[in-house]
Amino acid sequence: MPTLSRNLIISFVLAVAAAGALFAYTSHVRKSAESSADTVTVIVATHEVPVGTTVDDARSQGYLSYQSVRQSDVADGAITSFGAIAGQVITQSLYNGDQLTVNRVGAPRTQTPAYQVTGNFRAIRVPFNPNSGLLSDLSANDRVDVLTSYRTNDKVFTYLAVPDARVLEVDAPTLDSAVNSGSEAGSVLLAVTEQQSLFIANALANSSGDQSANNIWLALVGSTGATYQPITVPKLPGQFPHHGVPTK
Repeated sequence: MPTLSRNLIISFVLAVAAAGALFAYTSHVRKSAESSADTVTVIVATHEVPVGTTVDDARSQGYLSYQSVRQSDVADGAITSFGAIAGQVITQSLYNGDQLTVNRVGAPRTQTPAYQVTGNFRAIRVPFNPNSGLLSDLSANDRVDVLTSYRTNDKVFTYLAVPDARVLEVDAPTLDSAVNSGSEAGSVLLAVTEQQSLFIANALANSSGDQSANNIWLALVGSTGATYQPITVPKLPGQFPHHGVPTK
């Protein structure tokens, strides 16, 4: 093949290759720009977040974080700023990958107990005096152990009826200094399972003089690393099976 013809063919091939490379580059740049302009930063769950968890706690634990998503994938009512929901709580359970939306958060005091328990959990209110119910020490979302006692013959057995129950509300007693009747009853609203609610109801039914403080106590669970060790005793006639130990 003559040298001139060969050079012309090589030049043409190189020109086509250069044009193709330029087209691919400009196309990539355009698509990147379009993709960047078509994304929105929203708040997304990176871990399961149960109902009642504060937004601030979930964020500090890394369970909620900012994430960029395509405009077409943004959920209705998606929240784009933590500042807009500071101090609020999760009202619907979130799972990994869920976007946080306006209907999944709310003010703590406007969240009814029905929205704070899901699945087989139930809310049960237990009357206490300030000491047995830790009414001056508890806050919503604290965890407590519920201890109950029963008398059988000449022995009193104390049980760990409900370990690690979540506190929903604390109703501290309101004392009238002008009229002191000696009654300082308050109550604690707890989130427990169906079976655990039976344990508590049974203990209340067996309390003397309608005073739960006679046979139900709360023990505050530590916020990190707290464990419990059940103590197994034979099931007492007519009683629910618990973990317990004789105290008298």
